[in-house]
Amino acid sequence: MALDNVTFASMVSELASQEYKDRVPVATQDNIGNIEEIISTYPSAKNEFISVLTNQVAKQLFFSKAYENPYKLFNRGMLPFGKSIESIFVDIIKGKQRTHETNTTNLASDLLAREVPNVKVEYYSENFRHQYKTTITDEELKGAFRAENGLSSMTGRILQAPLTSIEYDMQEMVLQALPELKGGKATIAKTAYNAMTEEEKAKILVKTIKSQVIKMGFLNNKHNGQGVMTFSKPQDLVVFLDPDMMANIDVELLAQAFNISKAEVPLHVLPVPQFTKRTGTGSTATYAEDSDCLAIIVDKDAIQIYETLNSSESFRNPQGIYTNIFFNRWGIMSACNFANVCRIVKA
Repeated sequence: MALDNVTFASMVSELASQEYKDRVPVATQDNIGNIEEIISTYPSAKNEFISVLTNQVAKQLFFSKAYENPYKLFNRGMLPFGKSIESIFVDIIKGKQRTHETNTTNLASDLLAREVPNVKVEYYSENFRHQYKTTITDEELKGAFRAENGLSSMTGRILQAPLTSIEYDMQEMVLQALPELKGGKATIAKTAYNAMTEEEKAKILVKTIKSQVIKMGFLNNKHNGQGVMTFSKPQDLVVFLDPDMMANIDVELLAQAFNISKAEVPLHVLPVPQFTKRTGTGSTATYAEDSDCLAIIVDKDAIQIYETLNSSESFRNPQGIYTNIFFNRWGIMSACNFANVCRIVKA
């Protein structure tokens, strides 16, 4: 709901510096016009008003109302230190039968020799730096003061595009990471599947998902790219499905597959516009529809997003008589090969 200008200006004043408070009075219905005149007259007051409005007030009022991509669960938040991650996995140790695999000759060496563990390491570094620019003109700011809810409406309108763009780019990064995930594969006979009704397709897919969720719960090395012995609890798994299949699947059956309540199903079943496969590498990589992929089950650790910078700044252009606002989102997008993944495909 849009806030009136008095409430909006008061929020800015509460978050502003003492210098701003000394120059600009607390907003009331009677002096809101005077506040607009003061802000228009003093550049420092205008700069701080716009800065606080876009960087602090907007985060409280509009960030929660912006489009949210459905894959936010993979976002781990801000990386505390540095711009890279070291992921270490220590594989299990093979036990020995003392009576059969040791003897008097090598008993001493067994006691003293060093056992080198099977340690595998993956490194992920900062790999995206996105910046989103928007502009507030002086004319827009003056006009906003003249309408009852003008400041709130202007801020929401101007910030909607960059905030939505940020969420969209994060969504697309996850979708592009899906073809890169390495792991196991479960197949459903293509000819038989294509001949099934929609209901039959949904049932066989849910049955396959449930079977793979159970298998991924056992310690094994068949469902991850590094071939290490690991497992996944059902509550730590999510499945990607296309929207048409999601509409046909029985929610109760999916809840049983993941050992969760029906209310928790949306947290474990994620829509994907279409499954894709990559051809080429680097800047020449292209993505095309993968019509044989029916679902992808992943451990929540398979895709990890860390932010290294999440900030916004403003810059005044006195020649153009406007203020540019820059939103910065930098970070690490990684596909972890130690985590379990299983593709369900027609073959």
